[in-house]
This record gives sequence, C-alpha cells and structure tokens, in this order.
Amino acid sequence: MIPSPYMNDDVHSFAYDTARVRWPKILVQCIDDLSLLPPGSDVQWFTGKFKELLSAIDEDKEVQPFTDDEIKLNPSLKAYNDQLTKGMTWKTGPWLYLECYLYQHINNFFISKSIDIDIFQNLKQSTLISSKLGIIELCKKINEFDFGSIKDEDKLIFFKEFIDISLWGNSTDLSLLAGNVTLEDIKSIQGAETRKANEKNILVNGTNDIFDHLSKAESPVVDIVLDNSGFEVFSDIVLAIYLVETKLAEKVTFHCKKIPWFVSDTLEKDFDELFKELIAFDNQDTAKFVDTVKSYIKQKKFIVTSDDYWTSCSPYWTLPENSIYDQLKDSTLVIFKGDLNYRKLTGDVQWDKTTPFETALQHLKGKINVVSLRTCKADVTVGLPQGVDEKLKAEHGEFWSSSGKYAVISFTAKD
Repeated sequence: MIPSPYMNDDVHSFAYDTARVRWPKILVQCIDDLSLLPPGSDVQWFTGKFKELLSAIDEDKEVQPFTDDEIKLNPSLKAYNDQLTKGMTWKTGPWLYLECYLYQHINNFFISKSIDIDIFQNLKQSTLISSKLGIIELCKKINEFDFGSIKDEDKLIFFKEFIDISLWGNSTDLSLLAGNVTLEDIKSIQGAETRKANEKNILVNGTNDIFDHLSKAESPVVDIVLDNSGFEVFSDIVLAIYLVETKLAEKVTFHCKKIPWFVSDTLEKDFDELFKELIAFDNQDTAKFVDTVKSYIKQKKFIVTSDDYWTSCSPYWTLPENSIYDQLKDSTLVIFKGDLNYRKLTGDVQWDKTTPFETALQHLKGKINVVSLRTCKADVTVGLPQGVDEKLKAEHGEFWSSSGKYAVISFTAKD
C-alpha cells in the first residue's frame, strides 16, 4: 500500500514552512525582478497577478483549476486539473503537487502575454557569482588534469571524487581538486582520509556498484536529469568530462526543464548563461573550460535537451508510459540529480525510511538504470539501515532529512 503524500498542513513536515514562508518570499522576489520584462510590458498587470497569487496563498484559498484558455496555450496543464481535488487549498494540499502547480501558474502569466523570460534569472546569476573562486579552481584543475595517465585500477578513486563534487556542489570539500594537488596526492593516505570524511554524511552509498555497472558496459552512455543551474550544473559538467575522458561514457545527455522551475532548475539557455559568466570572469582557465565543453557539444559527446515531462505534476513512476522513456530505456545510467528529482522518484509520500529504494520507485522499478545523487532537503528518504533515522532524530531533531547536511547515492539496475 502506498503511503499518504506529505501535506502542507503537517507541522512535522518541511512542507509546512515551505508553503507559509518560502513561497511568499519567492513571489515577492518575482515582483522585485519584473524589471527583467521587455520594454513596453504591462508591469502593473504582472504585479497584480503576482499579488493576487500571493494573497491566495496567504489566505489559504481553494486552488482553482487551469482554464480552457490556459490549457490551450499549454496542453500539459490538463494533467494538473485531472489531479486537482475539490476543496484543495494552498496550505492544506499535497506539497509536491502544489509546488509544481505554483511554478506552472507563474509561467502562465508570461506565456499568456507571449513573453519568454526567466523571472528567476537574477537569483541564478547571483548564486553563480558567489561560487566564482571554487569555479576558477576547478576549471584550472580540469584543464591540467592528465586523464590519460589514470590507470584502470585507479578510476574508481577518481570517480568517487567527481561524484562527490556533483553530489555536494559548492558545499563539498574541494581540497583534493584544488591547488597544486597531484594524482598521487589524491591516491595517498591523506586523500583516503579526506574521502572518508566526505562520505560520513552519505547515508546510502551505492558508488561502488554504480562504478562496477558503468565500467562493465559496452559503448556506455549516460543521461543526467539535471537539478540546479549555476555551480551545480557546472559540477555536473565536470563529472561528465571525467566520464567521457576516461571512456566510462561515450556520450552524456543533459536533461533540462523547459520552463522556469523551482527557482533554480536548469533550462537549456542556462548552459549559455553559464558560458557567458565563465567568460566574464576574465580568467584563462574558465575560458579554456568553456572551449572544452563547447567542443564536446559540437562533437555530440555532450547533448543538451529538454522535455515537458520534467515539469509535470506526476511522480516518475509514470515515466515508462511517456515518450521520454524511449530516450532513457537503453541508457547505461540515468543519473537523477538533486532533491526534487528524488521526491519525484519516490512519489514524495511518507515511506518508512527503511523502505527499499526499489520499492519506492514503484512502476519505474526495473525499467531503467536509476542513480539518485541527492542532498537531503525534504522529508522523504528511503533505503536507510535500521536505526539510522532514530539516531539522527535524537541528535538533530525531526527535520534532519531536510537540513542539507546528509545525502544519499542510490542505485538500482533495470531488469
């Protein structure tokens, strides 16, 4: 039996504060950023729409179905109406569904006026600039890295390093890939100690199994379903470079969102935005990194694509029933990055935290080779050993799983 979803009126869920604090802050920021609108836009109309939505959330009004006109402009919204139940309100309904609904609702403001902008662009740009020093260091190291000198027996060690960067983003300890560190340094006892320290907060760690699966594949291809833009997608590209350069993947496909989503999610245009920012750093290492990535794209070693499926309100349990499945079913690995993708993989329902990852995947189980690289920033977590949840609750309180201090690297192969 599938458990109930996390609800916005549950004081023991991170959903409660999200609906009451985070969403209103995001909407206020959107109003502040309406300066992004093209000249001649009716700023007053947009301001009114955002304030109307802000009021609906604040007053806990009933969520209204999308209109026929809105569905005509965006046919994928019909599925939202199909799942909307009578009497559902902003502060009492299911968290994941309403969060997806919120961003589609915001997007409707702009498509109704035929305006194509990313209202969250300023926020994305500021977070990228704040990571400037880390980016420059990593670009320098990648540019100098002699991938060809890595022996087969050492590939796992470096695979773990690059997985760590992709998993933790700019909160990881980058000491092993910064400064004047050699390949031998990374393999050393000191390197092993740093890796052990990095891994202590990874509660489920399938890295060895993932590497074994990947290294045994013939003509391996990898798909990455992206999460955040900025430093995080930069770190995903760094991982992809390692995979291609070490022949662990012949091709990596990056799957983006089609519309501005959950503030920071990666759109196709965010690759170009990243390149522009790295060039604007006026640094030879970041410029060379951009040239390298662009050459991979030109050679079709890197593919950047998007699909409406990633902005649906359905859990990924429905993935095998959708056209996107044809793109993923033969992939050696499909890496789902981040917290939102994990919530969708597991349905964002109240699974017992010892529930096997495969069980939480429901209809997706056995259909594709699933990897989840997820820093825990929401309630749902599965696959934990017995007693871990209780221990962490005792040490850090009931919201440990939304603190961002812990992570999971989950893997299950297709049948």
